[in-house]
Amino acid sequence: GEDEDEDEEIHAVRGAAAASSASALAPPLQRSAEVGEIAASRLSAAQAAITEALGLPQELLECLARWEREQAAAEGQWRLKQSRMYLEFEERKRRLQEQQMGQRKKLRESCDAALRPLYADGAAVCSELERLLVGRLCRLCEHAPPAAVPQQMLPGPLARVSAVSFGQFESPLRAPGGPSRVLGAVPVSAGILVTLSKICDRNGIAMLPASDDPLAGFSRSGRGATEVKLPLRLLGARVKLLTEAEAQAAQRPADQRTFVVRYAGGEHGGPVEPVQILPEGISLAEYDISFAAGAAALRVEHRTDGPVRCRAEPAAQKQVFASSPVELYTQEVDPETHNIVQVYFSDLRDQVAVDVLNLTGTDTALDGPETCSFESDATGTALNYKIVVRDAAVAAVLYQEDGRVRPSPFVEHRLPAAGSFVTLPDGALGRLGQLPRGLVVAREPRDLPEHPPQWAPAPGLRPKGKHPAELPGLVDVSIVQRGGAVVWPHHECSVPVCAITAADSARLRQWHAQWDAHLRARSAEAEGLAVQIEELLARSKAAGGSGRGSSSNGGGAAVGNGSSGGNGEGGEGGEGGGENGAETRPSAKEVVSELTETYGRLEEAQRELLELQAEGLSEERLASLQRGIQRYAALARFG
Repeated sequence: GEDEDEDEEIHAVRGAAAASSASALAPPLQRSAEVGEIAASRLSAAQAAITEALGLPQELLECLARWEREQAAAEGQWRLKQSRMYLEFEERKRRLQEQQMGQRKKLRESCDAALRPLYADGAAVCSELERLLVGRLCRLCEHAPPAAVPQQMLPGPLARVSAVSFGQFESPLRAPGGPSRVLGAVPVSAGILVTLSKICDRNGIAMLPASDDPLAGFSRSGRGATEVKLPLRLLGARVKLLTEAEAQAAQRPADQRTFVVRYAGGEHGGPVEPVQILPEGISLAEYDISFAAGAAALRVEHRTDGPVRCRAEPAAQKQVFASSPVELYTQEVDPETHNIVQVYFSDLRDQVAVDVLNLTGTDTALDGPETCSFESDATGTALNYKIVVRDAAVAAVLYQEDGRVRPSPFVEHRLPAAGSFVTLPDGALGRLGQLPRGLVVAREPRDLPEHPPQWAPAPGLRPKGKHPAELPGLVDVSIVQRGGAVVWPHHECSVPVCAITAADSARLRQWHAQWDAHLRARSAEAEGLAVQIEELLARSKAAGGSGRGSSSNGGGAAVGNGSSGGNGEGGEGGEGGGENGAETRPSAKEVVSELTETYGRLEEAQRELLELQAEGLSEERLASLQRGIQRYAALARFG
């Protein structure tokens, strides 16, 4: 019809246009080809003239020219094929990319339509969780907090729940620092995540916001992050939500939430030396103080929780923290010998030398010249502290600063004797090992056993503060009870001496009652296994006396006084043993196997009782059971 006529006219017009364009391009193409042939002939003639100057034979030159023409023609054909193949590959790649883009678009549209209702439900769940959780204060902790542990004993910074979110298909959320869940090679969202914003470190000092931290973008460890993301399913194990009373008790007053460092020096580019920190009672061992960029750019960072708010104030002169008591953990060896296992002091000097003096049995005054004499030690280092002991107790702690000797407040903690029961901050009960040798204070030189810790340090327990490097202050503890349950075998570890406390009488009564119940349960288990073996032997003996029979599929096999019968007709006592297998008894091999397995369990229970130092089965009874099993096994084998 008319449409076909119009198509024919369009094709005719396009054909005429193509022919005209080809005819228009033909003369320029012919002229360029002629120019190329002329240039090639001239170049060939020039090269032939140069080659003739070499004096080579004419036949060789003709052969060389012919070979070069053949090489150019052959390589031209293969280069053309290579170009065509490359163009085909590029065309296929373009078509494949277009196909992939179309499939991705289709998948995205289908995915959006399918997941939109699910995401709406997730947003509703998050809104409900935000209503219940956002704004609440919590305490981060390294391990799951038992309910009986007081709030102030839990490690970790104070944080506030700030948001509840979940990942989507295009942007899955994963808790930083945690293992990602992977399905094949596709990352999967970690479910609903709760975002916590750190408010204060574990000592109540305000955290430094990321917006005020110039080094926030350079931290690779993640320690300085003020936000923590935790999966909701792990929130209860990593966080303890605080009540209103606990939240108020956990926060310091507003004027004590900034870490203040009083310093000396810094004039004319000189070194800056910190001399005091505020508020009082904070352990210097937990913080890194840096004046690398000057006093105006002070940076204080908690070693575990991250950077905190800080302020630098100039001090008139360098001084020791006179208001912070020196804490000593000691052991009375005898009335004239004192073992100072650990010393914690508040002193920012890099090198601190400590000396001891025993005044037991002397009339020397605490403020006498002998006591207040601070001489250099054997290495020539000036002494900083002197611990004075009299009558099996620390009588004074003196320190020297700016050439003056002053007394320092101190607290002496008497450590329990080796073998005593002690408690740890997490509520665990343990038995104390040998106390290590520290600073020995005696009237006459004594060489006490060193008793270094033998077991690995317990995680999560750190020294209370700065202490002499030669006094690690670790003691071995065998954990016998944790979380209200008996720990067997006992867990062996070493802990700082500042982390142990002598167990009170109520705790010991509860422990001994629990331990006795544990021993009775183990003894009852061993007795039950012995009775089980005796009953098996008795049943086997009774079956053997009447002609033990073992049937399978109606066949009888009498063991003992009976003879075998193929159709279930046993000998004496074996008759009827194969009546449709109604009274099938275990075979002798099965009985021997059960006896052997039960006796193996009995031996393990008996060995455990010996390790528990509890009364087990008598040797005569064990030997009788063993002889009975051996006799039955021999009869079962040889009949």
